[in-house]
Amino acid sequence: MFACAAILLIWAILGLDWWSINRQYSGNLDGSSDDFMGVPTPSWGFLLFAIGLVATLLIIEGCRLLFGVRDQANQQFALQRQMIDHASEAMILTDAAQRILSVNAAFEQITGYNAAEVLGLTPTRLSAGHQGLNYHRIIWDFVAENGYWNGEVWDRRKDGSLYPKQMRITAIRDETGAASHFVATFADISEAKAQAERFDYLAHHDQLTNLPNRLALDAHLAGLLDGAVPGINRLALLIIDLDNFKTVNDSLGHHAGDRLLAELAQRMGAEMDRSTRLFRLGGDEFVVVINQLDRDDRIVGLLNRLVMVIGQPCDIDGHLLHNTSSIGVSLYPEHGRDGLTLIRNADAAMYAAKAAGRHNYKFFAESMNAAANKRLHLESELWRALAENQLVLHYQPQIDLLSGKVVGVEALVRWAHPVRGMIAPADFIPVAEECGLIQQLGHWVLLTACRQVRSWLDTGIDMGEMAVNISAHQFRQPDFVQTVRGILAETGLPANRLELEITESTVMHGVDAAIQTLAQLKAMGVRLAIDDFGTGYSSLSYLRRFPLDRLKIDRSFLADVDTDPEAASLVTSIVMLGRSLGLQLVAEGVESFAQAEFLRTLECERVQGFHFFEPVSADEVIGFGRCADYVPLPA
Repeated sequence: MFACAAILLIWAILGLDWWSINRQYSGNLDGSSDDFMGVPTPSWGFLLFAIGLVATLLIIEGCRLLFGVRDQANQQFALQRQMIDHASEAMILTDAAQRILSVNAAFEQITGYNAAEVLGLTPTRLSAGHQGLNYHRIIWDFVAENGYWNGEVWDRRKDGSLYPKQMRITAIRDETGAASHFVATFADISEAKAQAERFDYLAHHDQLTNLPNRLALDAHLAGLLDGAVPGINRLALLIIDLDNFKTVNDSLGHHAGDRLLAELAQRMGAEMDRSTRLFRLGGDEFVVVINQLDRDDRIVGLLNRLVMVIGQPCDIDGHLLHNTSSIGVSLYPEHGRDGLTLIRNADAAMYAAKAAGRHNYKFFAESMNAAANKRLHLESELWRALAENQLVLHYQPQIDLLSGKVVGVEALVRWAHPVRGMIAPADFIPVAEECGLIQQLGHWVLLTACRQVRSWLDTGIDMGEMAVNISAHQFRQPDFVQTVRGILAETGLPANRLELEITESTVMHGVDAAIQTLAQLKAMGVRLAIDDFGTGYSSLSYLRRFPLDRLKIDRSFLADVDTDPEAASLVTSIVMLGRSLGLQLVAEGVESFAQAEFLRTLECERVQGFHFFEPVSADEVIGFGRCADYVPLPA
């Protein structure tokens, strides 16, 4: 429209000029010249026409360029608007008074408000005051001073629900430096925070039991001890270790072990109150932290409750499991003033409880640190002992009381330590079981014993059967039967020359699996004996199902048979029970002539102990063929 008006105006001016020139030219027709101001009159018309044409073309071209720029600007604006509307972050444009001038589609989607509902309002009015007006005032004061603000705030949607958002506010300033507008962008971070919280939960909790883990324990102790004052604040830390938990995993599988851990965690958790917290340290170890400890009898009460709930039978896949625990206790500030020291000392107390027979608890004492360090050192040395062949076998003869002859030997492992000398198995077998060396050690013992018997037989020496103790971990290995078969094949030893001694507690865990394993060994011709009979909880109905050859009477029953009628009666009952089941009896730990005579009168077939022979090396034992003190009983 403006361009048309300009063109018309130019042509009107040019036309007026042409009219003016023609008028003057007409007034001068009677003059002597036919030109106007030195220019022929027709040339003026052409010149004016050319000027008008050029001006028109320039205006048209200028308008075209201007329209092009306008269209390009409109397209750019439309594109920018589309970018804003398609942005995942919400955007708000306000004036200097913080009144909303424009919002994008993401704002409508996140907040639930459409643009018409919020135009002219301030963002503060939409927040419904969740964090208070003072908080928003602090934000805007910061923007006024620095020109921007960035941070996390909570807001309220149209439906009233609260949500967290990450927001940035930027001031737009005019030529004078005053803020003319504000642009706010924000994103809903509800899902991101929920995911972060989930990751944090997983990082600080055990997935099996849902209990806080070691990482959470360290943070909890750090928080408690950071502000604790010795002499004013006291707390206790308990480490709970389940006794013989590996037996469950080895016999029933890790699934059953996991179910048992979850069940016991739930039971122990029910005993916690507001000032106690339960953690899973790892494996079968749990930790209890008692805060605000006012008296020691409170610890004892909790310990007794924990021992009770752990000891209650657990039905796992049809197996009724009886559990015990060993618990160590350390106190702040008496036994440590930082979390690491308290955990270490409670751990030492727990091992002391295990060494004292398990199924009990111990409070930390300074002497336990020396024992714990000794155990750790012993463990590292035991790995080296296996690698450097420091282990040796000694053999203790078994005597037939009725004939006085040596009818077998039992292989007993010894550790020939290069510095400490000969170490008895009672000092290192428990360490081997706890550190996972027992399987390698047991395999070495079985293989070495079978090789020794084969060597004796090849040189014409008959020492009878070779009895070898089998650990629970060995026996429950899925390939144990194949291992025994492979050792017999490798050494060429007849199966009936090998007797495997297995404790009754071993076979009573997972009875059906134990029966199957024993039956396979029996089918190979291997002899089977129950070791330490009477110390466990054998059921006679189960005992009859085991394909056994012998029962070994534990040494603890023989200690007082010559002075205690009840002890003598108990041993007599065991011998009679063995006979009723068709089993031979072997009494171990015979240390006096009176004990031997008592067993002889009961016609107990075999005995072994220091009264007859001590365990000796393979070269020494071949000299024992008969015990001179005993001759056949008269017919």
